[in-house]
This record gives sequence, C-alpha cells and structure tokens, in this order.
Amino acid sequence: MAKVAVMADSVAGIPRNLAEEYQITVVPTANIIFGKQTYLDGETINAAEAYGLLRKDPNKFTTSAIAPEYLLNVFQQLSTTTRDILFVTISGALSAVPQTAKIAAELLKEEKPEVNVYILDSKTVASAEGLVVLAAARAAARGMSLEAVVAYAQQVRQKTGCVMLLDTLRYAYRTGRISKTSSAIAALLGIKPINRVSENGTVDFVDKVRKREEGIKRLFQLIKAESGTEALHFMVMHADAMSLAQDISEQLKKEFRPLSMIISDYSPVMGYGAGPGAISIGFHPEINL
Repeated sequence: MAKVAVMADSVAGIPRNLAEEYQITVVPTANIIFGKQTYLDGETINAAEAYGLLRKDPNKFTTSAIAPEYLLNVFQQLSTTTRDILFVTISGALSAVPQTAKIAAELLKEEKPEVNVYILDSKTVASAEGLVVLAAARAAARGMSLEAVVAYAQQVRQKTGCVMLLDTLRYAYRTGRISKTSSAIAALLGIKPINRVSENGTVDFVDKVRKREEGIKRLFQLIKAESGTEALHFMVMHADAMSLAQDISEQLKKEFRPLSMIISDYSPVMGYGAGPGAISIGFHPEINL
C-alpha cells in the first residue's frame, strides 16, 4: 500500500477502474438536489441519472456544499491506515471545497495530531484536475513521501491545460453569469462557447462558434498553442455524450501523439450550468517522476 493516501473530489472525474487501481478515494464535490430529494454526486446518483434529471426540469436541479463533517469522516477512515493524506481539490476560485477541506483537516489535527493532511488546490477543474490527481496517485504508488508527491503534483499542475466546448447555452443562466432570457436566445441561435481554465483557476470565455465541428477544431488549435508539443497525456470528459467523447478522442489521436487517453464523465455538479453535450479536454506533456 502507498504511504500517501490520495483523495479527489468528484469533479475530477476519476474513472472507477483507475480509482481502484491507484487507490484514490473520491468524495462528492457537492450535494445534488432535485426537488425535495438530495443526492451525493457520484455516490447515490451517477452522471447519467443526474443529467436525466437536469433535462427533465433544470429549475428543480440545484447543488449545495458538502459539510466539513463529511470530509472529516473520510479523513478519519483514511487515518486508520496512513499518516499522510493528500486531497487534490477543484479550483478554489470555483468552489468552496478547498476551504471546507481545510476546516475538516484542522478538526482532524485536533483529534489526531500525528496525521498530516495536505489540501492541494489544483487551480483547475474537470479533466485537467483529473490529470493532476492521477499524477499524484502515480507518485504515491511509487512509495514517495507526502512532500515529494505534493511537489510532483504541483509540477504537473503548472503544465496542465484545460479547454471546454459547450453544446448549448440553454443552461448557462444557472451559473449566474448570464440571464435566463439571454441564455435562451443564445441557445436558439446555436451559439456554442469555448472556454479555457486560466492560471488562476477561473473558467474564462475564449471564443464562440455555431457548429460543433468548428468548435472542436478551435479546441485543438488552443491545445497546440498552449502546449507547444504534440506528445501529450489527454483526458476527455463529456456531459452525457459518450459517442462525442469517443469521436473527439479518435480525432486527437490523428492530430496529436497521445501518450495516454482517458474518457470520463463531466460531473453534473458543473454540468448543471454547462449543460448536456459539454466537452472538457485536459492535457499535459510527459513530466518525469
């Protein structure tokens, strides 16, 4: 067993098989609320089920923060087998998870001062966050110390990019960044925004297209410009659009020299604003351990 226990929130989209292989503990980023029913993202509801509810009635679909007590319980469980825990989180510019995790870590420290919990704000999200988590898990699997695992994850984070293509702006009003009327008009016009994650961990608008094919081509251009190499690790996330993600992964194989390719679900915790059909591509070059 690795000396360092690696944790991730559900927005990182770690596929179940990889979570099991690298012993990554995945916790919900948020609660998903639909009407009077509350679910734990990735635990009591899966992505396909959540997107089904979102399509059914977007106005009944909301999220709420995970309580520190929930994370404290997870820390307590992990502390029975290790003294070193690394929790790689979604960008603090987009979520309160890093702060909530720090509260839980402080509570654990009072109870078990011998246990070290490091909260690493990935300053990114979705597929890029997932790549950082997997890098940390690979380092931990090598038996590296907590300090070494953190240093490697930070190094990977600095080299990891993320671009996104939304299929519609119909659901964008849920984020509060656009009115419901404007969102509906943009959706009728078929506007598909292209975003990227900034160095500060924010999701910034880059461009807009009318056709999905144009959007995919633009994503590839952004990846090439940012990475400066064709040899990249990729993680493609989809919001209930598996066939699209598979098609994009095949196109990436033709346009680049993928060192690895992972396809995963785009968490509905973010997808409630991005909407079904959204795509996120995370990428980074090889970074030796």
